[in-house]
Amino acid sequence: MTKQEFLANEQKLLAKRSTVTIVSANVGRWLGGIARIPDEVAEAARGVLRRGVDKNQIRDYRVYPFGNDLHLQLNSLGQGLHNPKIHQLAYEAAAAAVASAAEKGIYRPVDGQDFFRLGAKERITALHLRPMDFPFTERGAEPLVIAKLIGGSAGAFNRMLFNLFFHPDKGSHQRLDGARYISIVERVDDLLAGKKERRLYAFGDRPMEERMVLIYPFLNEPLELSREQVGDWGELLSMIANPAEWVSTAIYAVRGRFVSDGQDFVSTRHEPVAVVSVEPALPGVSVEDPVAIVRLQGGLPAVGESHANLGGDFHFTIGGPGAGYHVGVMPVTMAQARNHNQERGTGKLVAYAYQSYDQGRIPPDHDVIDLFGQDSVQTEWLQQEAREFIQLMVQHEEFQPYVTAEETEKRSVAKVAELKAFFEPIPSVEAGDSDPLIDRANKAAQGETFSDIKADCGGKVGHTTPTTLFEFVARASLTEAKETGAIRDFQVFGVGDDLHLLMFHNHGIDANDIHLLAFRTFWRTVWVTEIIGYKPYGLAQDLKIGPATKGKRVDDLAEPSQRFMDLLPEYLPAPERAYVEKIRAAWTAWKGGRATVEVKKPFAGNVTGQGPGFAELPLRGAWKVGIFAADKCGPAAFNIPIYQAAKKTLANESFRARYGQSLAFEIYDVHNHKRIFLDTQAHQRDIETLLGATNLFNVKRLWSLKEVVSRKDAVKAQLQDIVLAASTEKLSLITGGEYVGKDDPVLLGVEELLNSIFEYMKTGFYLTQGDERGSHYMMLLPKPLTESVATVRSRGLQVGLMVTLNGQRIAEVHDVYAEPSFREVRIRIDRINARLWQAQGSEFTPVGVGARDVEPAYPLMQVLNRITSADSPYAQTVKSAVQDLYQKVAQTAG
Repeated sequence: MTKQEFLANEQKLLAKRSTVTIVSANVGRWLGGIARIPDEVAEAARGVLRRGVDKNQIRDYRVYPFGNDLHLQLNSLGQGLHNPKIHQLAYEAAAAAVASAAEKGIYRPVDGQDFFRLGAKERITALHLRPMDFPFTERGAEPLVIAKLIGGSAGAFNRMLFNLFFHPDKGSHQRLDGARYISIVERVDDLLAGKKERRLYAFGDRPMEERMVLIYPFLNEPLELSREQVGDWGELLSMIANPAEWVSTAIYAVRGRFVSDGQDFVSTRHEPVAVVSVEPALPGVSVEDPVAIVRLQGGLPAVGESHANLGGDFHFTIGGPGAGYHVGVMPVTMAQARNHNQERGTGKLVAYAYQSYDQGRIPPDHDVIDLFGQDSVQTEWLQQEAREFIQLMVQHEEFQPYVTAEETEKRSVAKVAELKAFFEPIPSVEAGDSDPLIDRANKAAQGETFSDIKADCGGKVGHTTPTTLFEFVARASLTEAKETGAIRDFQVFGVGDDLHLLMFHNHGIDANDIHLLAFRTFWRTVWVTEIIGYKPYGLAQDLKIGPATKGKRVDDLAEPSQRFMDLLPEYLPAPERAYVEKIRAAWTAWKGGRATVEVKKPFAGNVTGQGPGFAELPLRGAWKVGIFAADKCGPAAFNIPIYQAAKKTLANESFRARYGQSLAFEIYDVHNHKRIFLDTQAHQRDIETLLGATNLFNVKRLWSLKEVVSRKDAVKAQLQDIVLAASTEKLSLITGGEYVGKDDPVLLGVEELLNSIFEYMKTGFYLTQGDERGSHYMMLLPKPLTESVATVRSRGLQVGLMVTLNGQRIAEVHDVYAEPSFREVRIRIDRINARLWQAQGSEFTPVGVGARDVEPAYPLMQVLNRITSADSPYAQTVKSAVQDLYQKVAQTAG
């Protein structure tokens, strides 16, 4: 159908089309903080609308106090969309409610602003009016459900609508009877910025018609779409899975009984089957407490399916103060929805449904169904389930992912600007810089150092565990180093697919000799593996980066010595000893000037060339060192546990007596190659704001402080001993000294701090980015070394060790997570992770990772870049009618 044909046909259909107009008005903010909008105030709004019915301005109405909003529903027939008289009536009803509050003595000005001294335009803004129109031609049976998420924001209904209309397991009817849908998607930032001219996108199932004309209720003009302008539902999911960035604004049926009776197209095919309120009446108002209207039955979702997906299926969505949080969706009754006191981390979903009759009329109140008021036991159980999940999320405090990536980035950028004078460049080895702080720490410890240097050299099957051969080759290499006195002692172990080299030595931290030893050892594992002919997954994945490898062959990088060759047969497992002569032949050829093994690009299936990571701790009287190592995650995994451990450890009087009264955080700005030093006690809010943006700021070290240092410019000068160090960068040898964030981190710390971390892991809960392709937020599973492998969905894992040292050797390595008490912890975390995954799915935030936090090379970013580019085939520019409509309302209202 062409646009002209559609417009001509509309002249015949308009008289029979009803419109539901919903206007949300924040009257509660003018009532002095009382918990609920009084009945008398709501009744004043009803009086205005009742008169509108008497004058035939509208066909029917309802007014419900929901949270801070008066929820105004005005139904009309044959008056079309964006009717200024209807929207003016809604505005007058809201204004009458405020006037009634003043008469009752409960009105209070807001921020020095008197509502009654404002002009009409300012009043519309002051009431935070958020309107929507929903057009429908009443069928033989026309069930409607109207839902409101109190505490939600623009994209809050994304997952609900996706599951209801596109997910085959959540809204199964469409797969059974042939119904198919498309969704219109808009960018949240455009809506928040009050842009009238915006880009919108269409995704979903393939339409029956070559060209469609749709009634998009935010526009004056009909929306035209060709079949080629509709992307698939997988592309839809990649966008709306992050409701902080994208919002599904309307759903349309494109196949099934709602579109065709089997022979001819039906007129309802132009009308939406679901619409979400996403636009304020005028700019300057946030899109809060959104409303969704959904048509049901007759080729559309069934009532029970809508009940399940609109509040009956727990998940997290976008909302909270400033739309900056992931809130849990909790269904509430209409009576419960009246109370606007918001539980932390909670979005309250209230919904009512009715069967429209007589072309848009609403049945009596006793036939308007409170969706979650029908079964008190079921609703109570759903609320209890929601609270359990929500309590887990709010434990993150002001960290991701409870706070969204977008919000933490905004906060941290503002905080960096505020603290600009206290940031300094990270000393660059490449530029020949030395770090005087490190020099001082090394001198104080007389070089006594504990180093953990690790790398992903390749896995047995995918990114699971290091090839068995690696450990024994590394032991031969480090035994040689121990014999020469380069190191005092060592241990080799695997954490996930990373090989860890634990070394006790007296070269100090950042010692090039030690880093080169580790680098050479890793390459020796590759050299032996290549000669034998094994093909581990991602062989040398973390090693092929930077000037140290450019133009070189594996033999040159491994530099196998005579002593290493002598030791190798003693350490190789029995099956690999059969290759000793072949290895010797390759070594002889290399010594003769003919390198035999070429550096090849690994097949790893992800971002390769990350570089080895390292953590090093000066040993100044600390002969018990804790190790916290993780796999399938990034350094962001350490932000919360270090932050919590620092606060808890400082409450320990014996720790303060030994190390001082406070701790200083050395925080790295990941992208700008800068650092800052802040006192844990004096600058807690600053630390929390920076570290809350877990993928932008990471902890490099904790330093002891003799006293609490309140002046930020004085913290650095008061640093004493390094008590914790983390692998937030790669070996300087590899990258030429440039700081780059490192995956699969490790940290070392003094006994008291690491015990606090281990205790937090036992009793607390937090989500961190990791898992398969780094694309999900889940809790790291604490595992003993013998089982430190990522299994189901490559779930991130953590290992906890406590190492006892004496003057010359590593006396004991105690596997903390092998203790029986952690077995129950593993079960608890596994259970919570599974429940979160079931509740949220794998794509929607905060379990799925939004575009801001995913690797640019990963499929999600490639898809998003393609479908949202300037030449996207699925995009078109439109002009919203809402602001112009309310300019007219304001002018008429005077």
